[in-house]
Amino acid sequence: MLRMLRGGQRWLIWFVVIGIGGVFVFFLGLQGPLQGSTGSTIVSVGPHRFGVREFERVRRRQVANLQERLGDEFDARALAPTLDQMAARELVDRALLAMEARDFGLAVSKEEIQQIVLADPGFRDEGGRFDRERFEDYVEYEYGSQNAFMEEQRLALLSRKMIRLLVDQPWVSEGEAREAVRSQLEEIRIAFVALGDEPLEADAISAEELALALESRDAELRALYDERDAEFNLGEAVRARHILFALPSDIEEGTEAWEAAEQQARGEVGQALARLAAGEDFAELAKELSDDAGTKDQGGDLGFFERGQMVKPFEEAAFALEPGVVSEPVRSVFGYHLIRVEEHRDAVHRPFEEVREALARELIAGEVAQKRGREQAEQLAAAIREGKSLEDAARELELSIERSGFLRRRGDGFVPGLGARPELMATAFALQPGESSPRIFEKDGVSALVMTLERRPADEQIVKERLATVREQLVQSKRNARADRWVNARREELVASGDLVVDLPSNGR
Repeated sequence: MLRMLRGGQRWLIWFVVIGIGGVFVFFLGLQGPLQGSTGSTIVSVGPHRFGVREFERVRRRQVANLQERLGDEFDARALAPTLDQMAARELVDRALLAMEARDFGLAVSKEEIQQIVLADPGFRDEGGRFDRERFEDYVEYEYGSQNAFMEEQRLALLSRKMIRLLVDQPWVSEGEAREAVRSQLEEIRIAFVALGDEPLEADAISAEELALALESRDAELRALYDERDAEFNLGEAVRARHILFALPSDIEEGTEAWEAAEQQARGEVGQALARLAAGEDFAELAKELSDDAGTKDQGGDLGFFERGQMVKPFEEAAFALEPGVVSEPVRSVFGYHLIRVEEHRDAVHRPFEEVREALARELIAGEVAQKRGREQAEQLAAAIREGKSLEDAARELELSIERSGFLRRRGDGFVPGLGARPELMATAFALQPGESSPRIFEKDGVSALVMTLERRPADEQIVKERLATVREQLVQSKRNARADRWVNARREELVASGDLVVDLPSNGR
């Protein structure tokens, strides 16, 4: 709850085509001035031009959708570039779909748009009747004119009709769906050997090798240093626990209800302080009392955090505490906190020259280990081609072999102890029990070989139960793939011809 998005966190947001289900959702009462002038063009697709007004309207709609989906974790500033690209993508897709719809002879009548407007609850009064004044005020504020509103709705409807034309055709047979379910439920056990990440002995790197690396590979070493900056340059940080006594977010501050809620929270804080003074464990009390669902199961443990990562009152109190001391009640926007610092870490700065030799040793050691691992993997592959199993070949070379529990197919091909290896897993599912593959799978300097030990087929009763659901999923997947291929192909054609131009605003957000 308290954490801001850390720098390393990234959101991957993928929209196959435009938001089919949200094309006609109107947001009334939007606040704030438009940025830029309506005369500038942000997106140009064939004869269609979209300016700042249209761009910001789409962007605000997407912001509202993401805020609803992500809640407190939504960070508009961190996602600003992604939001810009999403808004531009929606405008591009809307225009090119509408263009193609017209080529197919599709059209939108004024009556169709009127039906959409009349059906929207945002334009109805308390009695459920259409409120023309409310509609006209919204259109004037949001679009500038009814002509602009009508044009946007016409494009949206044309786009929707074209999408339906694209996605209504795919079909999946029952047999295809049944095989897909069986594939999902089938399980195998595997054995694998991973080589190339074994640590080297301290004396494995000669003084000559080290001196050569320091002399000739300075750029690589500096790049490695920059890549691991967070390891060598750490800000002052504390590791703390807290107990949160939350204040209600749905009650207006200053009201009698608010005062009652705050008084109750202060009373709960006082009781908790008394229990701590009597010797009760802070972490156990956090598990029992804290309103922070994200940390209470961990005894309120927030881990290490630097300055700027917590709300100000919380940060100031935490950095002022000595380890092991419980704070006085701290008031923040979330409520009242009791804080205990577990550990205080001073800022660390290790300049490049200080760690240069250690980095050189790591660089050489990694390369030597990878080379050795590759050579051993090639020996294993040769033995398998001669008819030996991976287990027998590894045993003869005195190499460690890992055996898994039963595994199912996953999109990322994850293997416990090995990580994401989709190609290796695809090969393992293609092998027969007892069969080894001579193929060497390489990733991040680690060479791996695989053998399938056992196969467990899908339970036919479960296959029967899941058949309808999986069949519908396959149909939808085919629809999305077809629409996506078509949209991407048309987009590339327009870019190549110079008929698609996107000029995103660079005014900062």
